[in-house]
Amino acid sequence: MLPLIKLHQAVSQAEENGLFDQLNKVYEQVPETECDRCATCCTVPQPAYIIEYLNMFRHVNKNMPEKWPEILSAAVRYYFLELVDINQRCPFLDEHNECSVYEVRPFTCRIFGLMGKPKSNEQALRNMRNLAENYRNQHGIELPAEIVEYQMPECDRVQVKSGQNKKPAELIHLLSADIGQLETLFVPMDIVESQYTFVPYVNHLVLSVVSEGARIRRPRVMKEFLENGQSELLQGYIEKYARTSF
Repeated sequence: MLPLIKLHQAVSQAEENGLFDQLNKVYEQVPETECDRCATCCTVPQPAYIIEYLNMFRHVNKNMPEKWPEILSAAVRYYFLELVDINQRCPFLDEHNECSVYEVRPFTCRIFGLMGKPKSNEQALRNMRNLAENYRNQHGIELPAEIVEYQMPECDRVQVKSGQNKKPAELIHLLSADIGQLETLFVPMDIVESQYTFVPYVNHLVLSVVSEGARIRRPRVMKEFLENGQSELLQGYIEKYARTSF
């Protein structure tokens, strides 16, 4: 992940190599969709590549830097509470179910509903159950069952806008690989293929601005929240990192 001190350098490198233009060309090949805007699919942040994170960072810095305190506060809260509070939503989603970074939303958000009905999510469910067991054994934390067993509801209300052909799944996979190829400016191909850097915007952002010491205390924050419905430690982190200057 990219530390704060390297973000501007990485953005400059991407600009010099035309990576943002190439990324937009990939995005342009994804059919536009429309839906009821219920934001159900926006509840859980979708994964994004480093280049997509840099694209978002550049967009916010250039067009709405005054939003950083609000975005950072929501991102820090989500990062610390996502496993203990079912009410947490993507920090880029506002109270009107509008995405504050819609113009630069990641590829995975853009293709939602284009891949047909999702396959069984048994592997993800097993991963969550294993994670819950680890928290139980290592930290004495019992993750809420509603979070451990959560599965994204199916949605059949996403429609491709008229006049556009629905792209086959094979093309979607090819476009994803094209974006992954852009990552090689920052990380080796084997890391790209392992999807180690393919994480939600919120994780990219938090890992850039929040210190390692604070991240290590994540279980403590989680335990405080489960016991008291709030965490003074978390509130201190929110106030501190919301003041981050870019």
